[in-house]
Amino acid sequence: MKLSNSRFGLILINPTIPNMTNNTESSKHLNLSISPELYELLETLAKSNDPKDIANVIINGIALFGIAEDAKQEGYKIGVIDGDTVIKEIEIDLS
Repeated sequence: MKLSNSRFGLILINPTIPNMTNNTESSKHLNLSISPELYELLETLAKSNDPKDIANVIINGIALFGIAEDAKQEGYKIGVIDGDTVIKEIEIDLS
């Protein structure tokens, strides 16, 4: 893992997470039932990203979950920072 600058400050980058956006013949499809409220949230998040695609929001969420899991196992915490100031620490239950 390495640190990378983002508009939110420094973030951990995990180079071991594969490119999950490849649509190949070996890609798997997922059928998911979610509440209308969660679907609305996914739509809202998708509209604020490029490409504007719910699948990309879910894929990025999975990638971030993987980063959080690796960081927790290495004794790090996940958070939003601005310079040297921690704006919010994010607790993720990985059990």
